[in-house]
Amino acid sequence: MVADIVDPHGLHLSDALAKLHGLAQYAARHVAVYRRIESVAAIKGKLRVLDLTRDNVRNAITDAEDSEGLFAGSLAGDY
Repeated sequence: MVADIVDPHGLHLSDALAKLHGLAQYAARHVAVYRRIESVAAIKGKLRVLDLTRDNVRNAITDAEDSEGLFAGSLAGDY
C-alpha cells in the first residue's frame, strides 16, 4: 500500500504561494512516507505539475516570489 498527495493548486487565490510553501515544508519533513507529493495547476491551457519530492523544487518554492512562475518554469512538467 502506498500514499500519494496530489494538490490541485489554484493560482487565482491570493494565498497560492503561501499554500505551496506549506506543502513544500510538509514534503521536506515527510518525503519518505509518500510515493508522490505533487502540486498541479492549470497555466496557459495546460496542466503543469511540481514534484515536491525533489529538493530543487522545494528550494525553488522557498525562493519564489509567485507560484505562477514555478508552474510555468522548467521545474514543472506537463501533467
